[in-house]
Amino acid sequence: MFRKLGYILVAMGILAAGFYLAEIRVPSLKWFFAWKEMAGWGMCAGLVFGGALMAWLAPGNVKFSPETQRQMQRFVSIRRGYISLWLLALLVLFAMMDNLLVGNRALVVRYQGAMYFPVFRDAYPAKVFGGEGENEANYRELKKRFAEEEKGDWLLLPLVPWNATLDSDGEKRVVLEKNKKGLYHLQGRGEPYSGMATAYYERDGDAEEMKYMEWRFRQGRIDGKVTVWSRDGEVLQEAIWEKGKLLDEGVKDADQLAALKQAMGAEPPAMVVTLYPPLRPSWKDRHFMGTDTGGNDILAQLFGGWQILLQANVIYLSITYAIGISLGCAMGYFGGRFDMLAQRFIEVLSNLPFLYVVIIIASVIKRPPMPVLVGVLCIFSWIGMTYYLRTATYREKARDYVAAARLMGAGTGRIIFRHILPNTIAIVVTLLPFSVTGLIGSLTALDYLGFGLPVEYPSWGRLLAEGSENLSSPWIVSGGFFGTVVILVLVTFVGEAVREAFDPKKFTTYK
Repeated sequence: MFRKLGYILVAMGILAAGFYLAEIRVPSLKWFFAWKEMAGWGMCAGLVFGGALMAWLAPGNVKFSPETQRQMQRFVSIRRGYISLWLLALLVLFAMMDNLLVGNRALVVRYQGAMYFPVFRDAYPAKVFGGEGENEANYRELKKRFAEEEKGDWLLLPLVPWNATLDSDGEKRVVLEKNKKGLYHLQGRGEPYSGMATAYYERDGDAEEMKYMEWRFRQGRIDGKVTVWSRDGEVLQEAIWEKGKLLDEGVKDADQLAALKQAMGAEPPAMVVTLYPPLRPSWKDRHFMGTDTGGNDILAQLFGGWQILLQANVIYLSITYAIGISLGCAMGYFGGRFDMLAQRFIEVLSNLPFLYVVIIIASVIKRPPMPVLVGVLCIFSWIGMTYYLRTATYREKARDYVAAARLMGAGTGRIIFRHILPNTIAIVVTLLPFSVTGLIGSLTALDYLGFGLPVEYPSWGRLLAEGSENLSSPWIVSGGFFGTVVILVLVTFVGEAVREAFDPKKFTTYK
């Protein structure tokens, strides 16, 4: 099993480097180079070296002990944790699909008989698809243009055609319609409309857009002032309406008003409502969970935030557990002065206020990128793992099988990695889910307080902070709350099931 895992790591490192050199952006594998190119090459080299080392050192045929097999069976029997593990695995699979599910780049474009795959490329200039300029094509607008031209060109967008951040269409205009009861409502919606509606003069070239009329509505009826302007911006009428009835015509210039209505014809411009973000959830616009105050899609932010948390957990767990396990085993095995000095250092570090130190560092660096922020969190997070492994190593070192290994000539490295560490792996497995929840809570809290990731990173904490400031748009805070609670609950269920399955006191009988 471990050899196969090593081969998989080697293949991932080689494929990630190869696709990057070929300028092919494969989902998940492109994450290695998402931050800095040098860091990407370092991670690829680390995967190849670590995987090769694992494949070389790992035993060829790993068989779990009867006790370990019983522990796995107990975990499967705890249905809540077992089902949560499968749900988490499914969510991880979705996150690894990346731009195939969520993103503003088209999956496939057929233009003038040729096929393009923008999702696997850095960018196609707009001029490739008949546009202007060297900037990347806007595929949502391109889809509308293809539909209007009806030349047989088409494209396929992801399920959620929006980037997680910095991707908004800005304001949106919707036509106001009247139903059979005489009440006005937005096109495609049934509830009566309350707010402002405007009609505009037809724009002459690049001239500034001018208002023609403006209405106020309450519960689907005209209620308030109705204003008419001339093309020069002069007010010609300010009528007063109440509950759909005209109270005062408020004509300012009767001659100009009559001439204007005659010039506009029997069908004046349609009443339109300008919708500014945040926008409500809409299946038609494919904003399935609405948008935030910046016009960014909520579902895309939840998806992107989940990807960031997965990447952060890989970095965090690798660093934290590597330091904690190595130092803890060394303290427990060698003991003496090394153990005493290491304990004094840990005591000094553990007495520092964790949250305050992280906030100070994050504020000095000014919104550090994700790897840097996670590295700051790792400064303190290995301490708990070190104490657990130190205690377990002390206990295992005194057992007979370690003495037997010494008599047979086994070296220190073989004793630690082949004998002691495999017998303490239950501690690592038990603590792993709770370390994941700890990191998710820390990153979310820092983003909520304003000391977290930059704006180009999607963040659940920032979504919660924005939603708490805009409670009139409940879909913002509910989206962030839903994502955070679901992930934390699933990981906690897995952690509780693992702890219960590996707890020797629960399934041991003393005779």
